[in-house]
This record gives sequence, structure tokens and C-alpha cells, in this order.
Amino acid sequence: MTKLPPPPDDWYVAFARHLGEAYLRYAFTTGTAQEVDFIAETLATAPGERLLDVGCGPGRHAVEFARRGLAVTGVDISPEFIALAHRAAAEAGVSPSFFEMDARELPFDSEFDLAICLNEGGFGLGLPDLQILKGIRKALKHGGRLALGAPNLFYVLKHGGVLRPASEPPPVGAPPAAGEFDPVKMLYKARVDGIEGAAGEPASFEIWNSCYTPRELEWIANGAGLDPEAVFGIAPGSYGRDRPTMDHPELLLIARRG
Repeated sequence: MTKLPPPPDDWYVAFARHLGEAYLRYAFTTGTAQEVDFIAETLATAPGERLLDVGCGPGRHAVEFARRGLAVTGVDISPEFIALAHRAAAEAGVSPSFFEMDARELPFDSEFDLAICLNEGGFGLGLPDLQILKGIRKALKHGGRLALGAPNLFYVLKHGGVLRPASEPPPVGAPPAAGEFDPVKMLYKARVDGIEGAAGEPASFEIWNSCYTPRELEWIANGAGLDPEAVFGIAPGSYGRDRPTMDHPELLLIARRG
């Protein structure tokens, strides 16, 4: 049985710094409008509501929600991604707020009607997920709604990776990654070589993911003080109400602060 050490606290910072705007060349980032359409319908969003995007990355979901009239705040640990988010918002003519912030240290208290945390945006990176989820719950108003994505354990066990759907070609020249799985910690680590950065330079990184079953995702939501309403099986750009299977790379939790 593989026994993995805890991932470095800041492993994602160097990864994001290397990627920069190359992050948006990955095929999984091209389905933003469909993803936002589904979440907006499922969470019954309304113009003027306040939305918190935890782990907003370069701001693709935040900008799209801002286009729809929501008051959006995006936070991310990467200063490079926050700079890209500001630029994307300016180009789109919208004005969400973006802050460099660690998802483990959210300072908000009952301020938001809605929260999203997608594509391992702070949650599911091998970090203290319960702490992060408690911070998101505290940030929501009573009755506030949440859409949160997480790596699907069954997909990892079947396909040996969480970076992309099995049918999708390797992004940015990166080959499929063989990895190690710790079944006690539900932690997956993969070394990925040849990841091209913004200037085209290749580099290698260790990618860490906390993996979940639908039931465990509901349990951790309960532990954070949230009321789970549904868990769907999803793929990037293909969000829907599918029952999770071993071929869905991600799970999408819909929950509410009761």
C-alpha cells in the first residue's frame, strides 16, 4: 500500500506561476459558458446577488458571472492568476473584485448569497479541505448556496489521473501522468513532465489531489455545517445532472448553508 507524505503547503503557487496565461490553453478551460449556465440555473442565481469564487484562477467563471449581473468577489493564492483575472475583467468590461488570498484563511462572515469552488479551486488539492469548506460555509449568508467541484475517486482508480477526461488529448503537450495513490488518505500524486509555461518553456511538477466518492463529499459538507442537496458527475464543459460514474473526472456538490 502506498503511503504518501503530506503535500507541500504551497505546491500550487509555483505551478500557477509557471503556467500563467498558458493555463487558458488547456482544453478543460474552454467550456466556461456551459458551466456557468448550469450553475446559474441550478443555484437559481439572480442579478445583484453576491457571489464568492474560491480559487478563481484567471477569473474565467468570475468574469462570466459578472457579465450576468452578479456582484462577484474572486480569491486565489496565485498573484499571477489574480493579475490575469483583473485583465480579463477589464477586457470584458465588467468589474468583479479580485484578491490574492489563501482559501484556508477566508475572512468573510455571512456576506455572500452564493459561492463556487470549481476545477480544484482551493478544494481537492491535497490541502485541509474541511478547513476550507468551513471557511466557505462561514462566508455564506444563511440559506446561501454552493457549487463545489472535487476529483472523483472512482475515475482516478479507473483511469489513473485527474487532470482531464480520458477522451481528451493531452493539454499543452503534457503526456498522461502515472501516479501514486494512498487509499488511507485518499490522496493522489502524479508527476507530470513537459508542462509548457506562458513562454513555452517545459517543466515538471508533482500534482496532488484529494479524491472523493459522492458519499464522502456529502459527509465532509455535513462536517462543515452545510446541507448537501445533490452530487452530480461532471466533466469540464459538460456540467449536468448525471448520476456519478467511474468515467466522470469530477463530482459537483450542490449544498446550502442551513
